[in-house]
Amino acid sequence: MKWGIIDRNPVKEQIKKLPVPRRERYVEDWELEAALSVASPTLHAYVILILLTGPRRGDLLRLRPTDRREDGIHVQPHKTAKSTGTRLIFEWSPALHEAVDAAKAARTKVIGLTLFSTREGKPYVDDSGFANGFDSLWRRFMDKAIRDTSFQNRFTEKDLRKKVERY
Repeated sequence: MKWGIIDRNPVKEQIKKLPVPRRERYVEDWELEAALSVASPTLHAYVILILLTGPRRGDLLRLRPTDRREDGIHVQPHKTAKSTGTRLIFEWSPALHEAVDAAKAARTKVIGLTLFSTREGKPYVDDSGFANGFDSLWRRFMDKAIRDTSFQNRFTEKDLRKKVERY
């Protein structure tokens, strides 16, 4: 504007994005049990693993067989992996062994490189971090849970992570 190239400020009067309101409630135990009663074996194992470990969705969907070691499950958070190189180690417990075995048993005939993969054996999460196939799977799961059980409010993986943080 000072140089005379443009006559007005292009960012003036732009609409500000309002912050998303925080969730004011946690997923209750009875809601979780009702939802798990209609979950597919894959989603059942996924939810149990979230409740036992609490990593982000992308980190759990990227879990590979090489991440399972004698001392536990090693997860390198994708969000901070490039900058810090930190790894999380979730020590083995009987429940964690059972959840991982259930996830392995739920896989289709075409076994992919990750613990959770599509029917074709491809990871649910792509290189850019999008998990559109898994989002569809989760949406259908929530639709079925609301239709076939007594609870009314959807929940997300983030809500389940908050449930883990409470304890």
